[in-house]
Amino acid sequence: MINIITALQCEARPLIEYYKLRGNARHNAFRCYQNDDMQLIVSGIGKLSAATATTYLAASTPGTASSAWLNLGIAGHANKATGIPLLAHKLIDNASEQQWFPGIVMPISCDSETLTTVDKPEQEYRKDTMVDMEASGFYAAASRFQSCELIHSLKIISDNQQHTSEQITEKITTAMISDNMATIDSVINPLLELSSQLNTIEQVPAEIYDFMAQWHFTTYQQNELRHLLRRWHALSLTDHPSHHDFSSHTTSKAVLSAIKKFLDEQPISFNTKAIQ
Repeated sequence: MINIITALQCEARPLIEYYKLRGNARHNAFRCYQNDDMQLIVSGIGKLSAATATTYLAASTPGTASSAWLNLGIAGHANKATGIPLLAHKLIDNASEQQWFPGIVMPISCDSETLTTVDKPEQEYRKDTMVDMEASGFYAAASRFQSCELIHSLKIISDNQQHTSEQITEKITTAMISDNMATIDSVINPLLELSSQLNTIEQVPAEIYDFMAQWHFTTYQQNELRHLLRRWHALSLTDHPSHHDFSSHTTSKAVLSAIKKFLDEQPISFNTKAIQ
């Protein structure tokens, strides 16, 4: 699952059409759209609005699955050409000077740039940074629910020193987003894949219920058991973990010690074919 935050309806419109998103009537605080893999919310302008919309979407999403987060919209830059997409590798809140560094772990088809969020429109362009009014609020909120690898801001340059912000219209904004749908899709798809991989890793191992039916584990021990069973699967051993293999042990503490001892004795092997 990926959650997308745009400030304006005209920024959201190309995504709604491209991904065939449907309006979600159960949300009345914000305009929200979705399909099976994606949720989109239109926050309104400003970092407070972006933070509020991000928190609202996180709170209204059931479950604890690892979802990706993307802030998509337009931004200004002193000398970058209008219409080009840039992924933020550093975010700065101008008022507080707080900084964030998104973890770009997937290949990207566009350049990256610093992104500075300001509280009100500025007439002078800053050097070596994009400028918007939402990203810091979005990132500060999203980082409470997810790790930095799954939180990103992708901006389309809408204005610069030669083409100022006064020339921007809703129609131009929509056209800029539409023209960059291939790049937007190339960012969204790896984030969806990474989200899916993390959910697979984080899911509760099925064998845990057999162990819990056989022995009594405290809450702390259940967490330890879950960790050990995930470690077992990560080693890609031929045999799956089975409670029958530890039936000689009478206490949960002994079972945990036996599983840990078994795993510690396993050699680490690298699948060179997978690496290639």
